[in-house]
Amino acid sequence: MPDESRFHHARARDLRRSTRWHRLSYIIRVLPARLEVLSRSLALGPEASVLDYGCAEAPYRHFFAPETRYLAADLPGNPDANVEIRPDGTVPIETGTMDAVLSTQVLEHAADPRVYLAECFRVLRPGGRLLLSTHGLMVYHPDPVDYWRWTCAGLQREVTTAGFEIRHFEGIMGLAATGLQLVQDSYYYRLPRRLAPGLALLLQTLITVAERFEGQRSRDLNALVFAVVAEKP
Repeated sequence: MPDESRFHHARARDLRRSTRWHRLSYIIRVLPARLEVLSRSLALGPEASVLDYGCAEAPYRHFFAPETRYLAADLPGNPDANVEIRPDGTVPIETGTMDAVLSTQVLEHAADPRVYLAECFRVLRPGGRLLLSTHGLMVYHPDPVDYWRWTCAGLQREVTTAGFEIRHFEGIMGLAATGLQLVQDSYYYRLPRRLAPGLALLLQTLITVAERFEGQRSRDLNALVFAVVAEKP
C-alpha cells in the first residue's frame, strides 16, 4: 500500500506540470481554473472544515482561506496527507462534521464509487457541499488503478443515489477536443521519445482551437472531465 501511494503521489505531481508539449497540456491548464471558480460556490466561511478526499499533493489547498480546517486524505505513505484512508476506502472522520468535500480526479480510481460517495455524504453536515470532478471520456490511466468512466447522466445518477442534490453540473473539454486527445494518445507512446512532444504540441494546439467552437451545452453532454457541485440536504 505505501508503494502504491508513492506512485500515485509522483504521477499526480507530474500530471500538473503544464508545458505546451505535455500530452495533457490543455486539461492541466483548464481544469484547475474551473475547479477554483466552482470552489467559490461551496460558500465557505474562513474557518470552515474541508476534506480533500484523495488529495495527492493537495494542489488545491490555496482555494481555501488559511484558517480553514483542511483535512488532506490519501493512501498510506503520502507525506502531504494528514488523514489516512482505510483499506475499505473510508476515512476516520466523525459523521456530519465537514462543511465541504473536495474530490478531484479520484472517483474513477475508487474500488467502489458508491462506498466513496456514501462516505462523502456521511462526513458532511446538512447543507454541506461536495465539489467533485472525474473522467467522462478518457484513455486507461492506472493511478495506481483505474476502474470507471461516466456519461453525464450516469455520473449524476450516482451522485443523487448517494443522497445528494445536484446544484451544478458541467463538462470540461468537449467532444471534438476529446476526440483529438484520444487520437493523440493512440499514437503518443508508439512514437520515438524525441517525436512524442511534437505530436503533443500539435494536438494540444488543435484542442485549444476546437474548444473555442464548442458550446457549453455540448460539453455538458460529452466531455473528457465532468464536474459536479452537490449538496447534502
